[in-house]
Amino acid sequence: MQLKIKRSQKSGLTGTPIFILDVMAELSDEEHELVKKYRLKNLLVYTSEAANQNLAKAEAGNWAGLGGALMDRLTKRSFSLDDLVNGQHIECKDLDEVIGTESQVHIACQNIRGYLDVAKSFDGTEQILEVEPA
Repeated sequence: MQLKIKRSQKSGLTGTPIFILDVMAELSDEEHELVKKYRLKNLLVYTSEAANQNLAKAEAGNWAGLGGALMDRLTKRSFSLDDLVNGQHIECKDLDEVIGTESQVHIACQNIRGYLDVAKSFDGTEQILEVEPA
């Protein structure tokens, strides 16, 4: 798996910079097959702070939170592995958000790499681990 990140910026209406991240994961053919076989395409890769708040409200039964969570999916404040493979365009208001977003996507990709490594291990081979005394 490779994670591609392209940074750019534009000016907002007031002249303040808007930082743009275009992120995309490239999977090998084998990785694509594992994602399909083990139904990993819906793994959540990224959620903004606002998306987390909307999700918490939705889980508490708040209809506005549910509507917000649906909007978060549409506005890319929350996306899955499948979305990342197709490429995502994220606009950030400041550099802290850029750094946090890049970090969250990178960590999620490392976790997905772990899922894929485990998925590949179901080939009948035996694994022996040395257990040290406590």
